[in-house]
Amino acid sequence: MVSLRYEINNTDPREKKRFIRAMFTSIVPSYDRLNRILSLGIDRLWRRSAMRLLGDMKGKRALDLCCGTGDLSRILHRQGVRAVSLDFCGEMVRRGIDAGNIRGAAVIADASVLPFADVSFDILTIAFGIRNIPDIDNFIDEARRVLESGGVLMILELTRPKNPVIGFLYSLYLEKILPLVGWLVSGERTAYRYLSRTIATFIDPRELAERFAKKGFTCRKFSKTFGIATILICEKKI
Repeated sequence: MVSLRYEINNTDPREKKRFIRAMFTSIVPSYDRLNRILSLGIDRLWRRSAMRLLGDMKGKRALDLCCGTGDLSRILHRQGVRAVSLDFCGEMVRRGIDAGNIRGAAVIADASVLPFADVSFDILTIAFGIRNIPDIDNFIDEARRVLESGGVLMILELTRPKNPVIGFLYSLYLEKILPLVGWLVSGERTAYRYLSRTIATFIDPRELAERFAKKGFTCRKFSKTFGIATILICEKKI
């Protein structure tokens, strides 16, 4: 089993990426089951909602970034999309292939250094992954580079509710319940402490949309389940 260290240097993207890769490798066996348990299955509804916002995608070229075990890749394939699945954790991708979620091309690579030519895709998707990208401006530049003009990046991410009561209850869930359940099911306390911290500290969706706007995108924001999740549809300006 991979030994994880929680104290990391957030000023060094390379060190943080090494930590995150090791962390995800350590939780591969229980990853899908815990996602269903911890979200009560709502994560599946969020993914479907995000896909509906993209409209008819049949025949289009898509890149599923930070694909994990391929939950979103599976939906893309079912809708007739020519999808490539990418993640920097090889064990996650292999599990997705074995499960039949990842059926097209699969690439082990860093989402901030994409191994594709310019304007290679009509659609980019990333679900529950962007908060684990430390060099986020590099990621935005790469997303813009590989997208066609008028192409769309869909982001689905866990966020913090604005309602103070729901926000308080959600904070208790993140601080106490999520790490405890994650540890009991996976045996990895550090990994789920880290994941709960990323939700609590990641930048606000409005600020994230502003960052994309500065890089030549127009973004629409959709809040889900009292603000626990947010979808951003970011279109590359022509």
